[in-house]
Amino acid sequence: MRKYTVHCEWDPEAKVWYVVDSNVPGLATEADTPHALFEKLLVIIPELVELNEPDGDEEVPLELLWSHQGNVRLRQRV
Repeated sequence: MRKYTVHCEWDPEAKVWYVVDSNVPGLATEADTPHALFEKLLVIIPELVELNEPDGDEEVPLELLWSHQGNVRLRQRV
């Protein structure tokens, strides 16, 4: 069974979530929030798959992996 996996990360300079890597041919997009990016992917992925792999109508699992790195300040106990 086919499954699409999309890795997304936060760009702190541009202040957007973007697609870092995926197994969807030609996928590249960004959005202000994870929810907005997910909604865009629901439209873009079927369009790209139809262009690149026109093999019928089916429902395919989609896995989104989010990564956001940052720092946390720890206070010293006295």
